[in-house]
Amino acid sequence: MIKINILKLNITAAILLLLNLNCSAQQKTVSVEENYKNWNWQNVHVAKNKYISLAVVPEAGGRILEYNLGEVPSLWLNSKMLGKTFPATDEIKQNEWRNFGGYRLVPLPYENCSVDKEGNKGKRWPPPVIIGAATYDVKVGKNNLGFQTIEATSGKQKLPVPKFFRDTGFVYPDKIEEELQYSRILYIKPNSSLVYIDHTLKNVGDAPVKRGLKISSQHISETELGMHDGENYVAYVPFSKELKLPNGEQFEITTNAEQRWRYVNRNRFKLDKENPEHVEKYYNHGTNWNGEVAPGIYEIAYDYNQMAGIHMIASESWLCYVNKKTNTAFAKILEPYNSDLEYDQGLNNAIFCSGLSEGYIETEVQTPLYKLNPDESFNYREIHGAAQIENAPVLAVNLAGVTTKKLTVIKNSNRITGKYGVFNEGTAVLQFKSGDKVLISKDIGLVNPLEVFKVNISLVKPKYFDTMQIVIIDTDKKETLLDVLYFQ
Repeated sequence: MIKINILKLNITAAILLLLNLNCSAQQKTVSVEENYKNWNWQNVHVAKNKYISLAVVPEAGGRILEYNLGEVPSLWLNSKMLGKTFPATDEIKQNEWRNFGGYRLVPLPYENCSVDKEGNKGKRWPPPVIIGAATYDVKVGKNNLGFQTIEATSGKQKLPVPKFFRDTGFVYPDKIEEELQYSRILYIKPNSSLVYIDHTLKNVGDAPVKRGLKISSQHISETELGMHDGENYVAYVPFSKELKLPNGEQFEITTNAEQRWRYVNRNRFKLDKENPEHVEKYYNHGTNWNGEVAPGIYEIAYDYNQMAGIHMIASESWLCYVNKKTNTAFAKILEPYNSDLEYDQGLNNAIFCSGLSEGYIETEVQTPLYKLNPDESFNYREIHGAAQIENAPVLAVNLAGVTTKKLTVIKNSNRITGKYGVFNEGTAVLQFKSGDKVLISKDIGLVNPLEVFKVNISLVKPKYFDTMQIVIIDTDKKETLLDVLYFQ
């Protein structure tokens, strides 16, 4: 008779699973590169796997200057700034903005970071340099999950910063009222396009402060230099009619017809208000605010002849930039909007069309404002993900992926359809459930971030069920919900 020790088998299986997870975590994902891609910077910290590449440049304000899915980039890189380094000083003029491109940050509220001639608080362009564009300390580490990390820390940002006036030169504050220090830890996994980013802002001064962060990605907005085909480069914001701005409006465009006319006339080409064609095309607040393209989904396209943003509360915890030429989606998963917390201008995000340099479209995440006593800090987590999709608009984003056609049962048939982009390599599983019990579970395909995932199958449904859903089981056997359809 053969005796089987079930307990021993279970322990062995658990050990093998832990070993598998540990091996996955210990795969090398980070390297330090000299003159990465001929950018002429040293010590570029690169996180890379078979799906994505991400590059952090210490001398470019610690910015992430690359986040690619395969060969498709999401971030605009200012070619005129490659290899440049600058001293760590806030004594800079308006035309001296160190706009490297990529993924950058500004302390909030932005409106009280400087001083005017009378000593009153105000804003300044360029924004504070030490935290936004000076050299960062960047190193490779490891987190408690066993993954390699890229850890970036700014110098101490003193506020308010001086401001330059043509007639008087630099005006300095009477005293330094705040000192802030920003740090970021990020990591990726071997078989995923997800980037886990933890932001920390610490009060390193000796007085209480109330601050937050605006964290922006400057995205590519044209196929080739000079094409100005911004209609192919869009951003999506989920919204709810229940969430209004402090002024009671659903959204606001940060320019009007007169401002846009002046911007085009001064920066692009001369306009004539006696020319009906000019008036129709340019005497407006922009034609790139495409509006509600699906229920609760607002689309913004890039417009080179525009310098304005849109303010709207993101009702779900995501934003998404899409390159329609390559059908590639780059999403940001945010902390949920909390109406009990204070946000600068009442916003948890903004989308901005910039006409500077070649132009770019920004997806901007705004954290809440936190009261910080000396030595206190706040943390904010973002998760970025990239996926190949078949079409736009983007209807939903979660940790499993992007939805472009929701899970649907074709009427009077057993055919089930849906369209997605996924963030993790693994297996897609269709499940029918009654309460918490899974009645039917069927593998419907292998998935990864570089391939569109389409559902178009026939399957006999069980007699009694209340939920149909798709989950992704990744290579570490972790299950994540992609889409769900509830039945009455």
